[in-house]
Amino acid sequence: MKHFVRHIILFLMIATVTSCYDEFMKQEIIGEGKASISATLDFKPMSSALSRTRAAGDALKDISSLHVLLYDKDKNLIEKWKIDGYTVSDENRNDSDAENGNSAETSTKRATFKLPEEIGFGKYYMYAVANIPDLLTNSAYSEAIKTVDGLKGIPLTWDSENVAKNGQMIGFFTKSSAPALSADDESLIVNEKSVKLHAWLRRAASKVTVAFDGSNLKEGVFIYIQSVQIKDIPSQCYLGKDNNVGREGYTLDMPGSGPDMSDGETITYHEGDMAEDFEYGEGCADHRVTVGSPHFGSHDETAPALYFYENMQGAGVTMPDKRQDADNNGILDFPGLPNKPEDPNKEWNYRLKDAVPYGTYIEVHAHYISNNSERLGNGHIIYRFMLGQNETNDYNAKRNCHYKLTLKFKNFANEADWHIEYEEPEPGVMTPEPYYISYLYNHSMMYPIKVNTGGRKIEYIKAEILENNWAPYNASSDIYYTGAPNGVAAPWNGFLSLHKTTETVLYENRIGSNEQYYNKVPKRGEREYKDFVLPGGITSKEFTTENSEPDDKYRVEKHPTEANTYNIYIPMYTRAKQMISTTGYTGNNPYVAYQRKARVKITTKLEGLDKIFENEVPIYQVRRVVNPKGIYRSLKNNKSFHVVLKRLPGEDQQMFKTFQSEGPWKAYVVKETNGKGITLSVTDPNTTELKDDPEYGKAIYGKTGSVIDFNVNFEQSSDNPSENRYAIIRVEYHNYTCQHLIFVRQGDKPDDLVTNGVKWYAMNMKTTSELASNPLDEGSLFKFGNWSHPIDALSNKNPREPWINITPGDFKIYPEDGFTNAATGDKMVWTDIIHSNTTDGFGNPQMANARVATGADFWELRKYSYIEQGYGVLYGDDATETADDIVEVYGYNYEHNKSGRGMRGCFAYNSETGKNLFFPIGASGYGHRKQSYPATWGDPETINGVLRYAAGRTKLYPSPVERPLFYDLYKRPGGIYWLNAEIPQNYFTPTDGVSLGWDINYFSFDFNFISKGNLIRSDGSDACFVRCVVDP
Repeated sequence: MKHFVRHIILFLMIATVTSCYDEFMKQEIIGEGKASISATLDFKPMSSALSRTRAAGDALKDISSLHVLLYDKDKNLIEKWKIDGYTVSDENRNDSDAENGNSAETSTKRATFKLPEEIGFGKYYMYAVANIPDLLTNSAYSEAIKTVDGLKGIPLTWDSENVAKNGQMIGFFTKSSAPALSADDESLIVNEKSVKLHAWLRRAASKVTVAFDGSNLKEGVFIYIQSVQIKDIPSQCYLGKDNNVGREGYTLDMPGSGPDMSDGETITYHEGDMAEDFEYGEGCADHRVTVGSPHFGSHDETAPALYFYENMQGAGVTMPDKRQDADNNGILDFPGLPNKPEDPNKEWNYRLKDAVPYGTYIEVHAHYISNNSERLGNGHIIYRFMLGQNETNDYNAKRNCHYKLTLKFKNFANEADWHIEYEEPEPGVMTPEPYYISYLYNHSMMYPIKVNTGGRKIEYIKAEILENNWAPYNASSDIYYTGAPNGVAAPWNGFLSLHKTTETVLYENRIGSNEQYYNKVPKRGEREYKDFVLPGGITSKEFTTENSEPDDKYRVEKHPTEANTYNIYIPMYTRAKQMISTTGYTGNNPYVAYQRKARVKITTKLEGLDKIFENEVPIYQVRRVVNPKGIYRSLKNNKSFHVVLKRLPGEDQQMFKTFQSEGPWKAYVVKETNGKGITLSVTDPNTTELKDDPEYGKAIYGKTGSVIDFNVNFEQSSDNPSENRYAIIRVEYHNYTCQHLIFVRQGDKPDDLVTNGVKWYAMNMKTTSELASNPLDEGSLFKFGNWSHPIDALSNKNPREPWINITPGDFKIYPEDGFTNAATGDKMVWTDIIHSNTTDGFGNPQMANARVATGADFWELRKYSYIEQGYGVLYGDDATETADDIVEVYGYNYEHNKSGRGMRGCFAYNSETGKNLFFPIGASGYGHRKQSYPATWGDPETINGVLRYAAGRTKLYPSPVERPLFYDLYKRPGGIYWLNAEIPQNYFTPTDGVSLGWDINYFSFDFNFISKGNLIRSDGSDACFVRCVVDP
């Protein structure tokens, strides 16, 4: 064999089998001579199969070694080469390159090299083998490679420690002009001086990716994907012939029973501990499937995949049907469970692995929760699917395939083509968890309990609060004071009640203590339910319990489709806004970044059954939602506003994030005055829908797991177009158990909140004769009675942005060059600003009919039950969407009036008319500058004129055991507004002295008088905001 150049290019491609075979060569005359041959070896792309791990999806794409073996016409070995000098490149692929016409890879490897020897004319069988580095040196292969059959029959052993080592491949050479597919005749005829050869290499292994689609789930259904595993994979595989484990003539290692085969890798989606009492919820949202967030997982080439050796178990009409309901009669063909293969009372008919014992299958572990009243459920669920080339009767898990399995959930997590293992006890009690209640005070939700009585009667159900926290859940010790009694030791300080909340504020002189009030009949932490009889064919009825309010009812419903099953809905409530104001405890969650948690034990007793069912359920008070809380438009501005509810992921985080609703949600206009032109519209038709609502006309409905996202539109209305327009938008989310209110106002004319009461200006005062530019503009800070030296809003900024990770040392006088006089533009220092004698009153501004609001005016906003308060961010004329960065969310000022910034503050609103009035607390969050003073209580203030809300604290409260929410009051946000004149102690309500200001605590929700002693010091006056009114 003389000078003979063999130029071989290998393409690494993987493909599944094809249903037809192309003839590569026709009869040819060989003749005599020497051939100069260049050859191309292509690695065939994986075919995409079943289009319905830890290892990456490209784990088997590389070449680590390459050998070429040459056999004569009788298939006996005549030459072999180890190829070292090959060059690897990437080659783009398309569907025509794959064996079944569906390529699963966009590119594969190409290797080029030269053979070291020539080949004479003749008929040969020539093979390339990749990724068996010791093929020619290992004595275990020396006998096998002597023949083609022996080569193809080389046993490969699965390496479970390193998946990349399972990338063995084989392919045969043909003339490059022939189609690059499998052929019955693998022979090669060399009869030309220059012949190009071509080979496609196919892996012995295949891979599986699993994706999930919840588009057809019911509302309120959650599937938390825990893991995906490939089960019963062959431990060995033939290099080049069908690997039919357990079939006749199979010679490789295998167990005596199919279910004893080895299991492959697992892709784990939930990291960390999964104890029996593990709580699923929003913390697992990144690996769950809902109808509103329906897609999880990917079939991308690099997506995590599970690998396995080929396993050929047969196909066709003689094989069992994989489907759960093969005859489409609506009844599962084999509905049994592994632990109940036979039951004389039921037709379980369990069929292990579809009666294909040596087949390979995929197993998905998940946790199933349904809060949907049609079918409440909560438990572990398993899905299984036998691999093959179709979804019915093919069990051939062929080599060189990328199996793309999509688990398409339907209704209550069913999937007709997958086998499901899920069981509910009978009799038994099912309680969905976790469950959520509003962050707002004095709100309620109905908690569902599913009872399968097994034909018995319910004797009683008892609810007991075991833990009821005032503190944030899952927060670090630097976020709150940990020395106060927790929710087990002192549940009376917590947010949850099992009986209706009837008060907005609890006063110490009326209730004694929170503990006394909580344990007084009806006990807030206990309730027993004894009536469950539905007479005369009634399927639903409401009942109350002993010592409860007449409208504090629970509901019993007979399940429409499940025998002996009842859904019982028991009410739970958030508590009063203030539970003795001096303690700071509140039924409203003060934390924007943390939930609060309670644990409730549900005890159920059935008549005639000794067993008592006990279920312990977590109830979470959701994070306080403040972004957005309000929308303002001037009368002629009809720009829409894009609402997306957002929350902070941590106390000192800078960016607000969207969040998913834990269940369906809806938004609608609940109250309006002159506001019929204020409407809502859909932004994402895939997850939301505008529908008729029987009570509110129109409502936006959002799907489970979707973000809360809609538009607020300002359409022209014929009703009093020159008058203010108001609306309250209510958002019900987390399966409608939580509420958020958004206050809308168009127009800034002075208006009353209480019918025929004083008319409040919509803006703070900037100077004695000028209002702030709009309701978001904080205006100026004034020392008492001094209209001549207003401290401009641009001077009332924090020393740095963003204002997070705050320490006592961060507070300082700023700006350092002095304050700007909002009236004159001149610079001034704190000590040059005087104040008036408080006995003379503040004095009225130089605006016709305007006066500074009095204590009676402010008290009007508190004393009526229908005047309530909400706290959060207001967006104005220039804003068209919810902002993310806290600098933008909180930082509005008249210099940034075109950039869509918001402002924090308090909304006083009329719950009957929808009218609202906004009190900003300032871009800094501190609507208050302080005169320095020595301490008679609390901490001394040493920084004269410092911008700080807290009147008595400049550092951490040293030991606030009885008032832990005041622990870090020194840095908490709020604002103070001057009264026009002093109010005697206890004049309207119990106070700690003569009052001279109105206190708005943004954190603890206090909306009340503040004493003169906290605002006027021996050396001077503090500076506060001023709001004016017009008498009716």
